Amino acid sequence: MTMTVLEQGRARTDGGRAESVGAGAGAGGRRPGLLRRLIRNEVARFAAGGLLAAVLVGAGTFVVVSRDAEAQAVGHAKDITSVEGRGIVQPALADALLTNDPTGWANLDKICRQRILSPDVVRVKLWKADGTIIYSDEPRLIGQRFQLEDAELASLHSPTGAADAGVSDLTAPENQYERSFGKLLQVYLPVHTPNGTPLLFETYQRYQAITQYQQSVWASFLPVLIGGLAVLFVVQIPLAVGMARRLRASLAERQALLERAINASEQERGRIARDLHDGVVQRLAAVTFSLSALARRLAPTGSGGSRSGSAVPDVEKAAGETRAAMRDLRTLIVEIAPPNLHAEGIDNALRDLLEPLSLAGTAVSLHAPAATGLPAATTTLLFRVAQEALRNAGKHAHATRVTVRLRNHGDSVRLEISDDGCGFSPADLEHRRRDGHVGLSLLRDLVADAGGTLHVTSNPGSGTDVAVEVPR
Repeated sequence: MTMTVLEQGRARTDGGRAESVGAGAGAGGRRPGLLRRLIRNEVARFAAGGLLAAVLVGAGTFVVVSRDAEAQAVGHAKDITSVEGRGIVQPALADALLTNDPTGWANLDKICRQRILSPDVVRVKLWKADGTIIYSDEPRLIGQRFQLEDAELASLHSPTGAADAGVSDLTAPENQYERSFGKLLQVYLPVHTPNGTPLLFETYQRYQAITQYQQSVWASFLPVLIGGLAVLFVVQIPLAVGMARRLRASLAERQALLERAINASEQERGRIARDLHDGVVQRLAAVTFSLSALARRLAPTGSGGSRSGSAVPDVEKAAGETRAAMRDLRTLIVEIAPPNLHAEGIDNALRDLLEPLSLAGTAVSLHAPAATGLPAATTTLLFRVAQEALRNAGKHAHATRVTVRLRNHGDSVRLEISDDGCGFSPADLEHRRRDGHVGLSLLRDLVADAGGTLHVTSNPGSGTDVAVEVPR
């Protein structure tokens, strides 16, 4: 049975007490600061979420409006081509075109160049059903034969005669003379010669016109979209701030209730400890003294002894049991409300917690500085964590060695408690929780409220490590 204590001294000076009080006052201002940071973070996350939602809505609207604008522009191009094909080209068609008559070709070429070709319409073609180009403003294409696409053949034989459109494949052989124009939209529809022969009228339009139409739509729609999203986003900020204030008030109220509950618990613990010390312990002490005196009176006198001496062992045993009961009660009083916790510091309180384990034969080791200068609330919290961990180590883990380390860790203080007991698994922990053993779970919430962390690491057969770190 060993106990190692690394400390700077047990004594507490008045200056040390003053330091502790000052630190406690500082700790009182930490939680409002922590609460304000929490609220700011929540508002920032809310604002970021609102901004992300606005961006997603804007992006989705951009995609939808762009597609709709493109569809409208293509539809507009179909309408224009339908008017040109049936109102301008079809009346100018002659049956002689089918036999390559120069007169019919010259008249159609003049009409196309004057009334159809423009900066946006860069090519005109007139196809026969077999894929032969009988007219184009590019003379090198006239008379050449290419394979018509399925969509073009379907449009040529369509009973409705509706116009169709698609992005031109400039890699195709029939488009070799249009590659210099860049991306083009080809629009085609069937027209008929006077004798009823179907021909495919096709125009190639710069896709830039489609883009310009999209831009014009966006120019009128974008300010409304941006303005609406901006108003929605700005309106959300006061709502977020209002909710954050209500949350802060709720958290502050919860914190106040928790602190009152803790204070009431500490006061009740102190009252119970005082009652035990001033009542039961004093009565047991009196019984012990009486039994000791009775044992002395019953002791044999002279060499012959007396029959009453046979009762002496029983009386002495009763006195010993009474003294043991007093020790247990004093240990319980220390656990309920350590009398020197704030006066003498956390290191002495930890030593008092380890003493019952040491008396029971457990090898204990304590490494703690004497002058920690911790606030009262922090000292109490660390004591409660150590109390629960050491109780578990002695009662449930059956540890043979327990090590406690307390050290300053920058702006925080860290307490580590390790034992070589039987350990436990997550299933064991859950079973204990169902049985009502929730000490460390409750302490974890208290530590979190204080801005700290509590970690418990354990595996069956490999002991348990408890580490708590809280702000100074």
